[in-house]
Amino acid sequence: MTRSYIKIYGPPIVKALRALEQVAVEMSKKTTIRVFDVLIPPYSPPLEMPEYGATVFPHIELSAEEKVKLISKASQTLGEYDFFFEWGEEPTIEQVTELIEKIDEALAKCGCKYTITTK
Repeated sequence: MTRSYIKIYGPPIVKALRALEQVAVEMSKKTTIRVFDVLIPPYSPPLEMPEYGATVFPHIELSAEEKVKLISKASQTLGEYDFFFEWGEEPTIEQVTELIEKIDEALAKCGCKYTITTK
């Protein structure tokens, strides 16, 4: 499970937390699509191909898609960090950059600074 942890610096902390909650709501509506291959077992007997000296076991390969939430969970936290975003799957650099842009925009209105750590 990968999380992006946010540490907020400077007042107003409560406004910043509310702004991060709004970012979380917006980001949780986004999904990515994971594509994987599914093998369907043969429903017919193997095909004998003596001209090739082989027996072929028919099967079908299908590509399946699964929607995965970009952000699966987000919340305030106590301790070293003030807030976290939990990713639905391992994020790409582009996805983390998009999150940073949204946080920058949200916290600019508050005047807070922050750090982000993704691990």
